[in-house]
Amino acid sequence: MDNSHRASDCLDYGYDAPYSGQGNTQRKGLMTYKQFTQELEDDVSPGEAENRYQEYKASYISTQKEVYFDQHKNEDWLKDMYHPTNLLSVIKRRNELCRTAAKKLILDLRSGTLDLGPGMTAGAASKSGNESDGISADDEDYDNKRSHHRVLIKETEPLSDAPKAHPVSSHYRRIQTDIEQTLALVQKLDEEKGIVGNILSTGDHGNSDGDKSHAGSTGPIVIVRGLTTVKGLEGLELLDTLLTYLWRVHGVDYYGMSESKNAKGLRHVRADKKSTNTSRSSSADWEKKLDSFWQERLTTGKDPLVALTAKDKIDASADKNLESYVTKVKDDKYGWKYGCGAKGCIKIFHAPEFVLKHLNLKHLDLVSKLTLKVQDDIYFQNYMNDPSAPGGIPVIQQHAPEKQDRIQQRPTSTELGVSGEQNCFAVEIPTPPILIPVPGAGPLGPFVPASPEVVMQMMRGQGSQHGMNSAMLGPMMPMYPPRPPNPRPLRRCSYKDLDDPGEEVTAVDYRSL
Repeated sequence: MDNSHRASDCLDYGYDAPYSGQGNTQRKGLMTYKQFTQELEDDVSPGEAENRYQEYKASYISTQKEVYFDQHKNEDWLKDMYHPTNLLSVIKRRNELCRTAAKKLILDLRSGTLDLGPGMTAGAASKSGNESDGISADDEDYDNKRSHHRVLIKETEPLSDAPKAHPVSSHYRRIQTDIEQTLALVQKLDEEKGIVGNILSTGDHGNSDGDKSHAGSTGPIVIVRGLTTVKGLEGLELLDTLLTYLWRVHGVDYYGMSESKNAKGLRHVRADKKSTNTSRSSSADWEKKLDSFWQERLTTGKDPLVALTAKDKIDASADKNLESYVTKVKDDKYGWKYGCGAKGCIKIFHAPEFVLKHLNLKHLDLVSKLTLKVQDDIYFQNYMNDPSAPGGIPVIQQHAPEKQDRIQQRPTSTELGVSGEQNCFAVEIPTPPILIPVPGAGPLGPFVPASPEVVMQMMRGQGSQHGMNSAMLGPMMPMYPPRPPNPRPLRRCSYKDLDDPGEEVTAVDYRSL
């Protein structure tokens, strides 16, 4: 059975077969919840209807993505996004770009021209002209503890356009936690991409507990040595520098809890904690979500692109398939040996694991051929598992006209099948059955449904009687065959009012009373 054809048919109908309605098969797109519930049985509960709709929506999107994948799976741009073989070269180029971006950002940091705005690309700091002391309203809680702290920040991106984090992100305690966590992220991500010499992660770190020059400050301090100056980054300035580095070098939106391979736009920034009254429970929930997300990345998480290559799965599949190419050879002097079964290869080894290692290193074409199916399966799964993959956004189905609109709209001549001057119908019109009395029945019945031929004859007769086009006909009323005349003569009746005084009226003289 060809699943691609089945998927295409489902898309043409706009929804899956179990929920297809007779009057809606010409509409395309994902049904809204309201449209979907109109196709369900009357006894379905709201909870069950919601579950069915979510299943239908997931199935529709999955089917649409399968069709899109079949149409574009051989194109290089899609392979560069999801195919494990193409991703190896993509990761190599990505790492080179990250190392270049890190080097440029550190040079700007040393020279004092680093733009700490939320944008992906740094603007020209000299053109900005916007200098601030770095202590905004949302950082007042931290400013109360570090009143002498001042930061030179040049921003070219408007903060009002950037998405805002939870107001608790501006609290002093939260800032200290975020500094420690972002430092750990910088170290791990730099190691994954081969970035060395980053002073933010490997430079001089001091702690103010034993440094009298920074009395009153807490948390780590990063020493930045420029050409002519030496500066210590701490507090908000250090956190904003780390956030900028993670965003522009690694595509990490720390407060947004995302790590993107194609990061763009603006990252999340700290919100004004005075702007919104938030409960302790909501603050605790947000902090727990933020910490758990990044702790998982620090402990067990992998680079998103590296994870898509599924190297462990491919290697396991290759070893399983290559076992058949390990041959056992009897040697008179050394006993049993193990040979390579690849075509034209006569290598001999002491153990099977050495043969497998030899095959993986020297016979890459054979390994690629044996793992081709596994790689194609991983390619498909990588695409299907990406919620933001191209081709995964469904088109919402257009609303059908309401009942009142359908009643007011008269059918056209083409819809009714009228052609030329014959004023006849070429197709049957799905109308309610018209009842006519059986021969010899009275006006009260019994009645039977009229045959299609009688209905069409009645409608033609009504249209010709009134001298109007069939396209202007309104709802049809039942028409009955003519009845024979009553043979009894009609008796003419008259009515006389006995209280009628007649033409003459006698005058009464009330004076005599």
